[in-house]
Amino acid sequence: MATSTAERDGAGAPPAADGGAARPPGARADLWWALPGAVIGGLVIWAAHRGLIDDAYITLDYVRNVARDLHWGMIPTEESNAATSPLNVLMLSLSTWLLSVVTGDVRPVLGLGLLTAVLSAALAVWAARTARRLGVSGAWSLAVLVVVLANPFVNSALGLEVLPISAFLMGLTAQAVRGRRVAFGVLAGLLVLTRLDLGVIVAVVYLLTPALRRRWWVAPAVASAVALPWYAFSWWHFGSAIPATFVIKTLQESFGNQTFFNGLWTLWAGRGELPIALALAPAAAGAVTVVAILVAGVRRRLSAHLWPVAAVGLGGAAYYAAYSLLEVPPYQWYYVPSTVALGLAGVFGLALVLRQTTPVSRREVRLAGPVGTAALFAALAVVSLDGRSLPWQYPVYFGSWALPSEYRDIGAAVHEEIGDATVLAPPEIGTLAYGCDCSMVDMFSDPGITLPLIEQRIDEAGPVGRFLLELNFARLDRDEEPRELDYRLVWTQGEVPEGVPSWPTTSPATGPAALYLEPVG
Repeated sequence: MATSTAERDGAGAPPAADGGAARPPGARADLWWALPGAVIGGLVIWAAHRGLIDDAYITLDYVRNVARDLHWGMIPTEESNAATSPLNVLMLSLSTWLLSVVTGDVRPVLGLGLLTAVLSAALAVWAARTARRLGVSGAWSLAVLVVVLANPFVNSALGLEVLPISAFLMGLTAQAVRGRRVAFGVLAGLLVLTRLDLGVIVAVVYLLTPALRRRWWVAPAVASAVALPWYAFSWWHFGSAIPATFVIKTLQESFGNQTFFNGLWTLWAGRGELPIALALAPAAAGAVTVVAILVAGVRRRLSAHLWPVAAVGLGGAAYYAAYSLLEVPPYQWYYVPSTVALGLAGVFGLALVLRQTTPVSRREVRLAGPVGTAALFAALAVVSLDGRSLPWQYPVYFGSWALPSEYRDIGAAVHEEIGDATVLAPPEIGTLAYGCDCSMVDMFSDPGITLPLIEQRIDEAGPVGRFLLELNFARLDRDEEPRELDYRLVWTQGEVPEGVPSWPTTSPATGPAALYLEPVG
């Protein structure tokens, strides 16, 4: 892993126009890995499409409104800024709209299927190009695909920004390994548009990659050109550059005693040893890879293009530390940047170790490592399903109060009951609002309900945080009023009042319960 032989590592390629390595012979062959990438991504989203979690449907609510009416809001009657990942919403809206031209119907879940296949294909191509630059077989892209998609933090949150994060992290690593400053800046900008907090990982990779610092201003300038227009528009138009979910989630702080910092072992490890191992085993290998590369770097026995492999893993660790300090609840998708970034480092660390310890002249030997790794993780992922049928009704990590299919059906029934009236949602709104396609409100969909939370978050911040938050919300409409309510939708495990519409629910997380609709006032 620590060899300094340029020819063996592929480090001797001449520089490209933007300061990176020129395209090596056979680079076009990397594009062929898009096919297995798209197929594997398609199979995974097919398995998951009926059981998307509630927060994924918050995103799909936005997607439906944008694709249908260019309306940025969770419900048709209110504009809101509670979509955590603007780029994910925009990409999903585009894929949904393109398919609607063919099908004649706006179907966000179908758009999600198309985007998943495209991003999985891109993930595979970027992984193959990284492998080629490191002097190992492009077949390691199969291992990357399976390690990412078998990660339960990823496949249990499809529809959220988990796959864009994974694909763009792989793309960022590919450009850093090849020393391409402009392309790195583009991927950095896309990552920051996916989630602003991913700037932590971007910064670590940038700072630890020597080729990117030779003309230090290029990558940051390109990244800014990609990301800043949206955040400037959001600040001017919505009154906040950052989405309202920052306020909502940071005010939650924890699930009882379970925080992001301890959630891996207090919450998610309790859901089964095998699923958590699928996420943490590659991450542990990545941690070992990071240490090995850093030690080799200190001893000056490291090829320059190996630094990004360590950097992406170290960035994942830094992200975990930052989120631990932020004190947010242990939502499963919050662990995706850390586990995927470290997992990518782990896959390529294993590839480098096998390259140095086994003969590389025989094709069957070169393929054994990546294919064997992919097969192992695919088999473990299937076993982790614990015999459930496919497509699954709910993912491996699931905590909602009702099955997604129940929420969708109840939402449609609520629409028939209330028509154009306004209904207050229970604490889980995403799937219900998707089924209802009506004026269903809570802190995510009604800016008037969100406003007091914003004021609370500003009041609780320290001097520096208060200054930054006031600056961010300087254009916010402080006169926004909540919508007047006509109905309230209530979830209960107790008695349902007589004479009101009600619907039974069940969930592996909470057991049997019911939702009922009651008039307000």
